[in-house]
Amino acid sequence: MSNNRIDISKKSDLDFSMNLLYITYSKYEGDWNSLMHFHPFTEIFYVIGGKGKFAVENESFDVKKDDMIIVNPNIYHHEDSSGDDPLEYVVLGVDELTFDLNGKDHLFLYQSFEKNNDDMEYYISHLLMESERKELGYETVCQKLFELFMLKIIRQMKVNLSKDNIQLPAKREIRMICHYIDLNYSEDITLESLAGYMKMNKYYMAHEFKKYMGISPINYLIERRIKECKSLLRTTSLSIAEISETVGFSSQSYFSQMFKKKTNMTPKQFRDVKALKSAQDDLPVYQKKYIFQSDI
Repeated sequence: MSNNRIDISKKSDLDFSMNLLYITYSKYEGDWNSLMHFHPFTEIFYVIGGKGKFAVENESFDVKKDDMIIVNPNIYHHEDSSGDDPLEYVVLGVDELTFDLNGKDHLFLYQSFEKNNDDMEYYISHLLMESERKELGYETVCQKLFELFMLKIIRQMKVNLSKDNIQLPAKREIRMICHYIDLNYSEDITLESLAGYMKMNKYYMAHEFKKYMGISPINYLIERRIKECKSLLRTTSLSIAEISETVGFSSQSYFSQMFKKKTNMTPKQFRDVKALKSAQDDLPVYQKKYIFQSDI
């Protein structure tokens, strides 16, 4: 009789908390207008369909199915879809985790799993399934699935992990303005009030903001409000007037004007289209995208 005992060490390089904050499924449907934004935590994007572009700080690159992008904390980024092949992806928000490569901090990491996507699709699909079904203990299951998913990434990409967030000194003022708007978009914000908050000359502030972000501070504020309006139109029964007031627009007519300018639809048309699509979507996301042999 042969016997081969393998002792498992109680200590591992991965023995620190990395908390899965959320799981988001997104698909471009013609009303998407992604803003440059950042989070105080890491985001992992996995493309499950379509094509598009991904921008991180001043760099932009193409993305397609089975591409994965990891964006470290406090890094500006946004995504855009190809018109003829809509982008579809899953985002995992992760707290207390920063990636680096060969000991050097990076803004983001990119990896294509086109030739080795079985494990990735397994974990992504099961994370979606657990988060949508919300059965007993789903939070624990999602956390454990995520940790296994992370181990696969670390092994394949040969990356190191850190608990220290990346701090970028450059353009710190621009980040502060965005953060302030993101938190206070429903308040009466003007260029003068922003300049007062930042203790900057308003013309210099507006020039630097547009140079770095591509839009003016006030247009960033409008985009942020429109984004929140879309969410409220989809998920609440609030009237258009109530939504307009809730997000900080000065009048319902100005809100409707800006909304149509940004989406090519009135708020009512947007709500009607989303309600119709929601009624037609009677299958959960994970069933639409992933069908396993064991389920057939």
